[in-house]
Amino acid sequence: MAMRLKMEFKMFSCFDNFVPCNNTGAPDHTPMHFALLHLERLLQNISVRLNERKQQVGAAEQQNSSTNKATTGSGTATVGNSNADSNEQVVCRLDKCDSLTLIGFSKGCVVLNQFVYEFHYLKTLTPDDQSLSEVVSRISDMYWLDGGHSGGKNTWVTSRSLLETLTRLGIRVHVHVTPFQINDDRRPWIRKEERSFTEWLKRLGAPLSRHVHFDSLPPNLATHLELITAFKQSTPTTTAISSPTTDEEVSDSAPQS
Repeated sequence: MAMRLKMEFKMFSCFDNFVPCNNTGAPDHTPMHFALLHLERLLQNISVRLNERKQQVGAAEQQNSSTNKATTGSGTATVGNSNADSNEQVVCRLDKCDSLTLIGFSKGCVVLNQFVYEFHYLKTLTPDDQSLSEVVSRISDMYWLDGGHSGGKNTWVTSRSLLETLTRLGIRVHVHVTPFQINDDRRPWIRKEERSFTEWLKRLGAPLSRHVHFDSLPPNLATHLELITAFKQSTPTTTAISSPTTDEEVSDSAPQS
């Protein structure tokens, strides 16, 4: 499932439903913006739509099968699914699936960062609130793919307390970066924050993997975008919640002057 984003000035992507942003899409993270609730509601609504679609397809197949009956002697044989089979609809509940994999690419990583803030709020500041515990417990993996945005800070989560909470949840953390973000001397805070993010998680004992792609190449936008292809080739197919960039965001991904 891919998250739809909002565009400001036809140039800057924003994920306002998940995290407060200014008009250039730079995040202003808060302890609770109900991003996890929004995620849960999205999964529920998509499940409803998928089930409605499955019912429509099932009804169409049943109607088609009724036209494919062959009569032999005094008996009637039905070609295709029987009515009993066609009435057995498997209900799709994405919000109840065994595990969720969350993937953020480029500016989409701000959504994952906001989830981390809310993990801490729910588990530490309001431990008696169990309203979102089910969706949180289903998150098995989180992928940060070359995070970056037009702001001058908060590209990566660097707070030890927030990362301690993330570690306690046991969520597998995957970091994929390219020189476009971590080796750009015009935006040195990204390299510094990413190093802090990964080093804290290592010290805390989090299940962490880190991959640097195209490390022998100079920073350029082409390899930043090519990371998506490299990531797909190196990662098993999985059900994922994704926050990708769009074609319009290419200009937003470039270093800001």
